[in-house]
Amino acid sequence: MMTFVKILHFFGLMLGAAGGLGGMMVAIQAKRAEGAPAPALLALRPRFSTITLAGVLLLWLTGLWLWLVGYDGAFLSGAFIAKLVAAAFILAVAVAGFLAIRRAKPGSPPPALLQKLGPLAGLASYLAVALAVYVFG
Repeated sequence: MMTFVKILHFFGLMLGAAGGLGGMMVAIQAKRAEGAPAPALLALRPRFSTITLAGVLLLWLTGLWLWLVGYDGAFLSGAFIAKLVAAAFILAVAVAGFLAIRRAKPGSPPPALLQKLGPLAGLASYLAVALAVYVFG
C-alpha cells in the first residue's frame, strides 16, 4: 500500500511541475505576443492552473499520509519543517492562481502579485524537493 501511495506522491509531483511549467510558458508567450495573445493560448491558463492545483493537493494528501503512516507523525527535523513551509507557500500560490484565473475575464492578464509569486513558487519547489531528498534520502 505504501508503494502505491509513493507512486501517487511522485505523480502529484509530476502534475504540479507540468502545470507550473506550462503556466509559466503560457505567461511568457502571452507577454511576447504583439497585440492581444491568441485566444487558444489564453485558453490553456485555466487548464494549467487546474493541473497545478491537482498536483499540489495530491502531494499534500499523499505526503501527509506517508508521514503519518511511515513516521507516526514524529518530528523529523528542522529541515522537514522548512520543507513543509516551502510546500505551504507553493499550495497558497497554486490556490491563489487557480482562483484568480477562474475569476478573471477571458483574455485579461493575471494579477501583478501572481506574476511575482509564480517564480518564487518555482524556487520554493526546488527548495522543497532538495529538502525532501535531504530528509528522506
